[in-house]
Amino acid sequence: MKHMETKINSKSVFDSEAGKLLVWAFFLLFIFLAIIGYAFSINSVLGRTLLGAFFAHIFGGRAAGVGLCIAFDMNIFETISYNMFIEVLIVLFSYAFFLLSLNHYFNFKHLNKALKNAERNALNYRHVISRYGWIGIFMFVMIPLPVTGPVVGSFIAYFLNFNLKKNFIAVFSGTLVAIIVWSFFFDFLSDHLTKIQGVLAVIAIVIVVYFSKHIRNWFSKNREMVTGELKSEEKRN
Repeated sequence: MKHMETKINSKSVFDSEAGKLLVWAFFLLFIFLAIIGYAFSINSVLGRTLLGAFFAHIFGGRAAGVGLCIAFDMNIFETISYNMFIEVLIVLFSYAFFLLSLNHYFNFKHLNKALKNAERNALNYRHVISRYGWIGIFMFVMIPLPVTGPVVGSFIAYFLNFNLKKNFIAVFSGTLVAIIVWSFFFDFLSDHLTKIQGVLAVIAIVIVVYFSKHIRNWFSKNREMVTGELKSEEKRN
C-alpha cells in the first residue's frame, strides 16, 4: 500500500503546476551543464567565468554575475543572454520548490528554512506592492535592493493571486530590464575605464559577500524560531 501511495503521490506531483515547472527546470539545468562543459572544453577561462557567474547569481545577485561576465570580456549580447538564462533557471527551481513546499510534497529541513524566510520576506512586501499590481512586481524585481529580485518577486506575485503567466511575465520583464541596465553600465565602465576591470571583479565579489550574509541570516533566523518553539513546547509539557 505504501509503495502504491508513493506512486500516486509522485504522479500527482508531476501532474501539478509545480511538477511541470520542475521538469522544465531540470531541462534548463541539463542545457546549463552542457554550456559549462562546452565552455571548459574550448576555453578554461570562459568556463570558469560562466560557472563563477552562476554562483554569483546564487549568492550575490544578477549585478555580481553581470559584472563578472563583463570583467572577463564577454560581449553585451552574450552577457545579457547568459545571465537571463541563469535567472530563469533559478526562478523555475525556486518557484517549483516553493509550490511543492506549500502543498507539503516534501520536507527537507534546510530547503524549507530558506523557502520559509523567502516567503516571510515576500509577505512583508506584499501589502506595499499590492497597490501597484503588475507594475509593482515589475519594479520590485528590477530595482537592485537587498531582498528584492525575481525569486521573492515571484513569491509575492503568488500571494497576490497572479496566475503563472502574469507572474512570470512581470518577474522576467523586470529581470531582463535590470540585466540590460547592469550590462550596459559595466560595459561602459569597461570601455572607458579599462584599468578598472579588476575593480569590477572586486565589486562583484563584494556584492556576493554582502548578499551571502543575508542568506545566512535567513537560515539563522529560522533556526532561532524553531529552537524557541521547541523550548515553548517543552515548557508546556
